[in-house]
Amino acid sequence: MQTPNYKISKLIVRYLNGQLNDEQEQELNQWLETPLHRNLFEKIVTKENILKMSFEYDGCDLDKAWTKIEKQLLNKHLLQHWLAYAAILILPIAIGFLILTQNPQYDEVMTETTTIVPGSSHAILYFANGDVVDLKVDTSMLIRTKDHLLVRKDDEKLSINSDSLLSNKLTRLNKIVTPIGGEYQVELPDGTKVWLNADSYLEFPSVFADNQRKVIAKGELYFDVAKDEAKPFIVESQGMNLKVLGTEFNLRSYADENQVISTLVEGSVEVKNALGDGRILVPGKQVHIQKSDNSMQVSQANIESVIAWKNGRFIFDNRRLEDIMYDLARWYDVKIFFGNSSVKEAHFSVDVLRYGEIESILSLIEGTGDASFVIKGNVITVN
Repeated sequence: MQTPNYKISKLIVRYLNGQLNDEQEQELNQWLETPLHRNLFEKIVTKENILKMSFEYDGCDLDKAWTKIEKQLLNKHLLQHWLAYAAILILPIAIGFLILTQNPQYDEVMTETTTIVPGSSHAILYFANGDVVDLKVDTSMLIRTKDHLLVRKDDEKLSINSDSLLSNKLTRLNKIVTPIGGEYQVELPDGTKVWLNADSYLEFPSVFADNQRKVIAKGELYFDVAKDEAKPFIVESQGMNLKVLGTEFNLRSYADENQVISTLVEGSVEVKNALGDGRILVPGKQVHIQKSDNSMQVSQANIESVIAWKNGRFIFDNRRLEDIMYDLARWYDVKIFFGNSSVKEAHFSVDVLRYGEIESILSLIEGTGDASFVIKGNVITVN
């Protein structure tokens, strides 16, 4: 029979993976009302990045790992029953804390001096031939691959040019990925410009086909498509298919959101869902496709708010607090925890610079008296 502690350990894993439903979140919140439990929880979630890395350390001595954990966390006597049943957490926590606690004094200093900073220009380029370039680390202005694909890096923007001699051999897809806390701009071989928001990616060929220009996208991206009536530009993203000749539009297609949204800024675009149902958008309109049933809905968009991220701002127009906080989490690379689940549905309007301190944004929301925030390490608790 599973014990309550074993169940809580599963809830914490689901929290780290962003998979808690409302009922599970309420159950976790009740458990966290005990100071001992909250202390342990905060020690776990503030080490999340290390825990993710820990899965690569298969040869760890788990007995030694638990010995170190018991010494570094709370009183061993108080924790022994919880630890005994947290089987589902043994591998990530044991290894994660084994790495961290090799120098406890240094770890304490790191925790005390942790600051939350806004995102910056950062992306990783994965070439179809297997080459990988971290664009924040590699300062080269010109990058040429074995397949003669030439990449020019200028002012934190990439320009992709292909060698026409080998164009018939370069149809495999390359990928540019922005991590959480990153953004980047890329110019494709046809002259199309694409801005990638945090936690996004774009797959593209070195040379487009003769009859179309097709890419695959996920996350949030802004497209300024170069006009070519003979070769329509096609974007595929999680059940949404967009077809344009030359236009500007924003695509929001995050894996952890229940809909895909395309917003047209200029020109026209044909949008289809996975069932083949289509709509033609005009400027100022946006289409929502529900992932659960592929239903489509067209509505009027606040263009300034939708594309604010591309222009260096956050403009939240009467947005749910939960949606606001998860947008901030992607940009500032923080974890969000709701101590009061009812506040998720509160709506706020905010217009601030994207590159400022997160504390200033939270202060604006706190000023309404409808929500409050506690920051500890890289975890923000919303009450």
